[in-house]
Amino acid sequence: MRSGFDHDELRVYQRAIAFVAWLEEKASGIASKVSACDHLTRASAGVPVNIAQASGKRSVNERRQFIDTAYGSSLECAACLDVLNILECLPPSSVHDGKSHLSALVAMLIGFRKATGREVREERAEYAAGRSEGSRTWFDHERLDVYRKALEFVAWCSQLRHSGHVARSTATTLDKASTGVVLNIAEGNGKFSMKDRCRFIGHARTAALQAAATLDVLAVRQTKGKHDVTEGKRYLADIVRMLVAWERKLEDR
Repeated sequence: MRSGFDHDELRVYQRAIAFVAWLEEKASGIASKVSACDHLTRASAGVPVNIAQASGKRSVNERRQFIDTAYGSSLECAACLDVLNILECLPPSSVHDGKSHLSALVAMLIGFRKATGREVREERAEYAAGRSEGSRTWFDHERLDVYRKALEFVAWCSQLRHSGHVARSTATTLDKASTGVVLNIAEGNGKFSMKDRCRFIGHARTAALQAAATLDVLAVRQTKGKHDVTEGKRYLADIVRMLVAWERKLEDR
């Protein structure tokens, strides 16, 4: 039965709603409240909302802007799953299922964008990032060295927070900053516009610098159970160096 809304008939919209339903079922099993949880909830809801708004636009450019936003939010969701996996908030099997949903959704969004002209149309499109190091790589950003390094920093921050000698406010700041680096790299890599891609790379660099300053403050304030933050600073130095090189390469184009 038709609902009266054109976007309800779009397969890509139905796929986006299916991912939200899948996530709602899995969310109850996420015991830890971390920054990635909030990002995942917001980004997953944003995908169908932007698809619906895109279908209602008469301007092709406006329509594609909303599709691009939905696409970016899908990649952000995928990065959130990686972070939650590292933080042991989601098992690998759930992350695999979630990325399977998102991979199909991303392929449909690419087809939706390509087919969009004067009228709203869908077409099938393949999206496959190939394989890396013997395991499935679902998305292009997963092959980036800077993305992998950012995930390693998330893992390092998790160990630091669980040491029991880090103030809650500091732990929260590190959680948000380390997660922000990962998410902005993933979403930025998927941007079609070089200007937008550089903007997200800049956001990732800002988050990395915030994390570095937070570690410096932590080192000064520690009175017991002192932790060497050198390794964390080393991760961040590598990340910032790669982000700067990436942005310069894009600007040269």
